[in-house]
Amino acid sequence: MAIDKLGLEFTASLPETVDAFNGAMDDYMVFAGEPVGHMLAAAEVDPDFAMGYCLTGCLRLFGGVSAAHPRVNLELRAARARRARVTAREQTHIDAFEMAAGGEIGQAGAMWDAILAEHPLDMMAAKCAHECYYLVGESGRMKTSVMNILPAWNESVPYYGFLLGMGAFGLEEAGDYRDAEEMGRRAYAIEPRDCWAVHAVAHVMQMEGRCQDGIRWLDETVDDWQGAVWLQGHLWWHQCLPLIDDGQFGRVLEIFDRHISHCDKDMVTRLMDCTSVLWRLELKGVDFGTRWDSLVDLWMHHVDEHALAFTDAHLAMTLAAAGGEKKLRRFLESQHAYIEGSDSSVAAIVERIGRDLCQGMIEFQRGDYVQAANRIYPIRDEIWRIGGSNAQRDVFLLTLMAALIRAGRHEEARAVLASAAADVPTPSLLLYYGDALDGLGEAQRAEAVRAQARQLVQ
Repeated sequence: MAIDKLGLEFTASLPETVDAFNGAMDDYMVFAGEPVGHMLAAAEVDPDFAMGYCLTGCLRLFGGVSAAHPRVNLELRAARARRARVTAREQTHIDAFEMAAGGEIGQAGAMWDAILAEHPLDMMAAKCAHECYYLVGESGRMKTSVMNILPAWNESVPYYGFLLGMGAFGLEEAGDYRDAEEMGRRAYAIEPRDCWAVHAVAHVMQMEGRCQDGIRWLDETVDDWQGAVWLQGHLWWHQCLPLIDDGQFGRVLEIFDRHISHCDKDMVTRLMDCTSVLWRLELKGVDFGTRWDSLVDLWMHHVDEHALAFTDAHLAMTLAAAGGEKKLRRFLESQHAYIEGSDSSVAAIVERIGRDLCQGMIEFQRGDYVQAANRIYPIRDEIWRIGGSNAQRDVFLLTLMAALIRAGRHEEARAVLASAAADVPTPSLLLYYGDALDGLGEAQRAEAVRAQARQLVQ
C-alpha cells in the first residue's frame, strides 16, 4: 500500500510508483509535462497500480478523446482487471471512469463527488468531478462540488491554490462573477502557475464584456501560463475573444497561426478552439484565406466518435466550412447511426439537441439563414446541455442572431437579445441587438446600444 502527498492510501507494489503518481498529479494541476506517459510507464511495471490506468484513461476522455479510442479501452480493461485487489476508494474511481467511458458523464461526476464526501482531500476525484460537470454543462454542480469540500482544505494542504482556481471557474459558470474573480485572483496569487485560475478570471471578464481588462489580464500573466502545453492554446483562444470584439483581427490571426493552429489529431479541445476562432472571424466578415483547409483532415479522424454533442457541433462547423458535401454526409450518417445504436445520456443529448444544432450550423454556412434559424431557435434554451463553457457556447447564440437578422426575423432576435445582452453584455451581442432594433425601425435605441458596445471596447 502507498500513500500520496495528500495522505491518501492507494494500491501499489513499487515505492517509485508514489513519486510517479504525485508527479502526474503535479503536472495535471499546471496542464504541463506528460502525465499520461508517466502514469502508463509506472502502471506497466507495477502490476497493482490500477489508479495509473484510471487516471490516464480519464485524462484522455477529458481531453475530448472518444471512449471508443483503443487506448481508452485498454486502460479501462486494465483498471477493471485490478479492481478486486484495490481499496474501496480506488474501486469507486474505477467505476466512475467506466461510467464516464459509457457516456454517463454526469453520473460519473456524482460518483466522484461521493468519494469526496468521505475523502474531501482526494484531488483526483475533485478534478474528475469538475471535468465531468464542465463536459455536460452542469455549472451548478461544478460549483457545489468544490464548495462542499473547501472547508476541509487550507493553505497548508498541497494543491489548495489549485482547488481555489477550480472553485473560481465553478462560480463564474454559475454567474457569481464577483466571487469568482476574487477567488481566481487569490488562487493565482498562491499558485502563479495555476492557469485554470487565470482561465477563470478571463471568463469573468469575457462574460462582463470587459474587453480591455481581459486583454491586459492575459497579456500580463502570459509568462506564467505559456508553459502549460495542454491549456495554453485555449488561453490564447480566450485572448482572441476580446480582440475580435475590439476589431484587432490581424493580431487574432497572428495568435491563431503561432499559438492555436499547431495541434495533432488527438488534441480535440485545441481543434475546437481553432474552429471557434475561424467561425467567429467569419461572422465578422474577415477573410482569412485557406485556414479552414488544414483543420478538415484533422477533424475527419473523429468523424465516427461522437464523444460529445459539443464536439460534434464543432466538427460539423468545420466540415460545412471546407469539408465538402461528401464528408458532411459521412458525418451526418455516422451521427445518425450513433444515435440509433446507443442509449447513453450523451447519445440522448446528441439526438435531442446536438443533431439540430449541427444541422443549423451547416445551413448557416450554406447561406440558408431561414433554415439555420429554424433548427437552432427552438433548442436555444437547451444548448447548455451539450457541455462546454458559457463563453464557448456563445458562438451558437451569435450564429443564431446572425441567422435571425439575415432572415428578417428581427422581433425574435430582439426578444432573445434583450435578455442575453443584459446577462452577457459583450460587444458582439450588443451589435446584433442594434441590428435587430434597426430592423424594427428603432434607430434611436439601436444607436444607444451600439454606443454601449463601443464603450466596452475602449
